[in-house]
Amino acid sequence: MKKTPAWDLLTLTVCRIDPAETRFNWFPGNLSEEDGKSLEQNGILIPLLLQAVPGKKYRIIDGFKRISWLTSNNTASDQKQQETPIPCFILPESMPEREATNIRLETLSTSSGNFSGIQIGRVLKQLQDSDFTTEEIAAQVLPRLGLKPSARLVRQLLDLHNVLKTMTLPESLLRLGSEDLLPLLKFSQSALPDLAALSERMEVGGKKWRNLLQVLDEVSRLREMSADEVLKLPEILEIIGRSSLQAPVRYRLLKQQLDTWRYPELSDLRQRFEQGRQRLNLSPRITLEIDPYFENDDLTLSLKIRSVQELRKHLKDLANSVPDIQEENSEDVWKELFALLHED
Repeated sequence: MKKTPAWDLLTLTVCRIDPAETRFNWFPGNLSEEDGKSLEQNGILIPLLLQAVPGKKYRIIDGFKRISWLTSNNTASDQKQQETPIPCFILPESMPEREATNIRLETLSTSSGNFSGIQIGRVLKQLQDSDFTTEEIAAQVLPRLGLKPSARLVRQLLDLHNVLKTMTLPESLLRLGSEDLLPLLKFSQSALPDLAALSERMEVGGKKWRNLLQVLDEVSRLREMSADEVLKLPEILEIIGRSSLQAPVRYRLLKQQLDTWRYPELSDLRQRFEQGRQRLNLSPRITLEIDPYFENDDLTLSLKIRSVQELRKHLKDLANSVPDIQEENSEDVWKELFALLHED
C-alpha cells in the first residue's frame, strides 16, 4: 500500500488509540503464533493505520489484532501497556469515509482462506450501507477477498447475510467459507436452526458438507418434506444422536441413509451385491468390488499375496466350489452378481 503525502507518520501511545471503534475490524481474530513472537521480540515494525477523529481518540483503520495483542499481553502492567509507543500512519480527519474504506480494502490479503463466509457477508452489508453499488463491490471488493468478481455472487452473499443475521450461529458455521454457506440459501428459514445444529454435530466442511446439503435438498424434494422434517425422521435422529460415533463415521452413515432415500434403486443394487459378496465367503485377502454406480459390466477381483504359495491357494479357492452356504452353490452366487450388472 502506497503512503500518500496527506498522511502523517507519528509515534503514539496506546492510550491515545480507541480499540472500541471497530467499524473497520472486519475480520476479528487473534494474531498467529509467529506474528505474536515477532511482536514480542521486535515490537511493531509496520505502522498501524489510524484516522484522526475530532475531540476523540484515534480510530483504527488497520491493526486491530496487533493492538489487541499488545493490550492483552499479561507480561506488562496496564500502565505500561497504555504507555507503549507505537508507529502509526495517520489519515486526516477530513478524509471521506468512502476513501478510508477503500484504503482499508487495500490492506486485505487476497486469500479467501483468511475469511469466513459470515464475516464476508457482514463486510458487504457495511459497504452496501456506505452506498457502494453491487457492481462496485463485485469489481473492487470480491477480488480482495479471493472471490470471483460477480454481481450475482454479491447478491447471494447479501441474501445469506440477511438470512443468518438473526440466528445464533455455532462455531462450526462461523468457520465455513462462503462456498460452504451459500447452499443454505436452498432451504427455508425454518430449516436453518436444524441445519446449524447438524453442522455442529457433523464437524465437517468443504466438499463433504456441500454434498451432504445437496443430497438432503434432493431427498426433501423427492419426499415432499421440508429439510427439517427429513432431519427429524427416526433413522436420521438415531445416527445423529449416537454419542459413541466418531464424526467421520457419523458422516458416512448419514450420507448412506440419505443416499438410500435419494437413489432407492441404486441402493437396492448395492445391498444385493453386498449380500452376494458375503455369501461367497471369500478369504479376507480376496476382495470383490464393483463400480459404485453400476455403470459398467465388470467386477474387480483383487488378491493380496505374500508368496507364490498364497497365490496358488487363492486361485485354487476360486477355481473350486466354495462349501455350500445356505444350500447355494458359489457358481449360482457368481451368476447372480453378474446379473446385477445388466439390470436397468
